[in-house]
Amino acid sequence: MSPYRTTLVALSSVLALAYFGCSSSDGGGGGGGNGGSANGAGNGGTSGTGTGASSGNGGTGNIISTDGGGTGGSGATDGGCTSATAIGELVPANLLFLIDRSGSMNCNLPSDGQSTAQCEAQPIPLIDPNTSKWILTRNALKQAISDLQTAPNVSAGLTMFPVDGTDCGVQQTPNILVQQLDATQNTNLDNFLDTVTPKGNTPLAGATILSYAYLLDQLSKSNLPGNKFVVLLTDGFETCKPDEIPKLLGKDVPDAYGLLGIRTFVIGVPGSEDGRALLSQIAYEGGTAKSSTCVHNASPADVGDCHFDMTTSQNFGQDLKDALTAISGAALACEIDVPAPPPGKKIDFDQIGVQLNGGDITKDDSVACDQGANGWQLTSDKKKILLCGSACDDAKKPNAELKVVLGCLQDIR
Repeated sequence: MSPYRTTLVALSSVLALAYFGCSSSDGGGGGGGNGGSANGAGNGGTSGTGTGASSGNGGTGNIISTDGGGTGGSGATDGGCTSATAIGELVPANLLFLIDRSGSMNCNLPSDGQSTAQCEAQPIPLIDPNTSKWILTRNALKQAISDLQTAPNVSAGLTMFPVDGTDCGVQQTPNILVQQLDATQNTNLDNFLDTVTPKGNTPLAGATILSYAYLLDQLSKSNLPGNKFVVLLTDGFETCKPDEIPKLLGKDVPDAYGLLGIRTFVIGVPGSEDGRALLSQIAYEGGTAKSSTCVHNASPADVGDCHFDMTTSQNFGQDLKDALTAISGAALACEIDVPAPPPGKKIDFDQIGVQLNGGDITKDDSVACDQGANGWQLTSDKKKILLCGSACDDAKKPNAELKVVLGCLQDIR
């Protein structure tokens, strides 16, 4: 076992043991099979710190043809070169939805007339049970998951907290294991969401820590290749083990992101007003801050805007759908791993081309992807190809076919 793999296993054990032993349990995962993605094993992750390195990869692509090249290949010592074409695949996305099902999710929204104070005193819907926070959240989640199913290379799973029948119980094994999001997995998620009845307190820290432990365990087994995300949704503050918060913010969240590239999106539902600072810090340390200038201080408790803050929403159902759409778009990265060349060859990076559905995509590295580029570009380390603008949108469509052309492969001397 490599030192890095040993580190992964150790980290996974530490995360699990850090929370188990007090108000915790591990219910079996339902409706999800035996864990792991049907996509096959990945390479594990990179161990770079602080930059959110990808925790796996989407494969190097299969070389499908090699043609005799012309003359004058760049850098070729013998004046000739060959070309090859590889199938391109978007780097897979693995999302673990971590959803608060505490009793306060039963309540109606403040914008509908039930205040947070009323909800805390009596966690039942005072106006209309069909428009409770939970019903609106459930419906938005169902829509988001259905939309995700149309994208390629997506896996999803679901963990609810607290564990059913407990006030503060948490579990490492998801209720629905993270697996390929096909029609069967979508149905499993939908059906499970229909069984949820909000009850209990808010063991936010423990649930988050154990969600990382689950993903780290999958990584140590070379399951779930690709990028990994936790999508945390809550309407409150940690109410079970607040003494876990310093470790959560100081070690668990930044280690999951900085060492293994597990990014944590955070949605604060109405009722989480006094948890804005905590939720903002989790998003910031988890690599998903909404801007570089967002507020993520420890105090005051009700100030912070690095996360998706829904607390002042006047149309919560729609705003939550919009937030989940934005998160899905960010998670479905338009990245392709640069294919490995055939044995004995090396790549001339100036001769790479990218094709979508048989047509060439224009290279555009005039600006960054998020600043308006429209085409493809290489990352600075030349390990990945990024698709930008309409090229990214088109590549996410069903049945899209990507190819990477290695235009002039040179002999290794």
